[in-house]
Amino acid sequence: MKRFFSVLLAVIMVVATASVACAANYNGFNYTKNDDGTYTITGYTDFYTDLVTIPEKINGINVTAIGNGAFQQKNNIEIVRIPKTVTTIGSMAFYGCKNLSSVVIGDNVQSIGAKAFNSCTSLTGINLKNVQMVGEYAFYGCTALKELFCGNALKVIGQRAFHSCTQLDYIKMSDTLLYISDYAFSGCTAIASIKFPDVLGYIGNSAFKGCTALASVTFGTGELEIASYAFESCTALTAITIPDNVTTIGRYAFAVREANSTEFSHIITFTCSMDSAAMAYARANGIPATITDTNQTLSNFGDMNSDGRVTTEDANLALRVAACLDYAPEEDVFILCDLNSNGTIDTDDARRILMIVAGIV
Repeated sequence: MKRFFSVLLAVIMVVATASVACAANYNGFNYTKNDDGTYTITGYTDFYTDLVTIPEKINGINVTAIGNGAFQQKNNIEIVRIPKTVTTIGSMAFYGCKNLSSVVIGDNVQSIGAKAFNSCTSLTGINLKNVQMVGEYAFYGCTALKELFCGNALKVIGQRAFHSCTQLDYIKMSDTLLYISDYAFSGCTAIASIKFPDVLGYIGNSAFKGCTALASVTFGTGELEIASYAFESCTALTAITIPDNVTTIGRYAFAVREANSTEFSHIITFTCSMDSAAMAYARANGIPATITDTNQTLSNFGDMNSDGRVTTEDANLALRVAACLDYAPEEDVFILCDLNSNGTIDTDDARRILMIVAGIV
């Protein structure tokens, strides 16, 4: 799934920005004719106007795209209005417009290119309306962005699309969203809660890494893969309910680590079912888990001798069971100590117990 959406993203970007050269100027807008006869805005020569209204038509012909880099680093621009005829905003179209505070996106814009609004540090909100795809780094470093409204058309959020939007504290998520790419919202330190749609199938590597205010996450009902480090260092996320439809949880997806450290730990508690991917993750990482199908709370994963502690003695006992020198423990202990969820107590479980003892899981 991850590879499919990565290829799709690249193809859409190439197709969306294609035009042919034949430059002309209309009221300060440079433009070229596209293969289908419509126009793409390729540049802007007015260095004084703070309000830019992109024309719907030039000489009676529709303007359907804003080209790559068309308005980049035009610091005079504060407000942009994009008409209903435009379907594509190209890569770096408004890159580095540091005074751009408001963008009115037309109803028919379907794609926003890579770095399109990157480093627009005055932009405070964005309504994506009918946008289907947001390219990589599209809003990276928009440090004043507080509100993100996703209409029910959005399917893909590209890599690092909203990375380091440090004031972003409200996200209206699209019901149609299928794929959140790697680092998409990493470093968004103001997001406190998020609710994912039922159709979401993938949350990428480090997608919400370092979202230190994130305290509430609600998953949808569809099959979902959570990649490695997805919620790493979300230090306010101390409890979470993970349903059975979350089929994969990657390495250190809910872990915490100190700056400049390679060691991970967990400060979270799971609520999940016994046979879920969440339970397997909890076992492997020594995370306390409340089991929804038994109302039982499990902790002290790896406590082979049931003395209420996890020590090297428990690892030794696991090795003895793995070597058939001792019998497997009773079911309640077995549940705690089959850390890799493979149905046996083996040397890998002993290794994981030692990691719990060392505090590096």
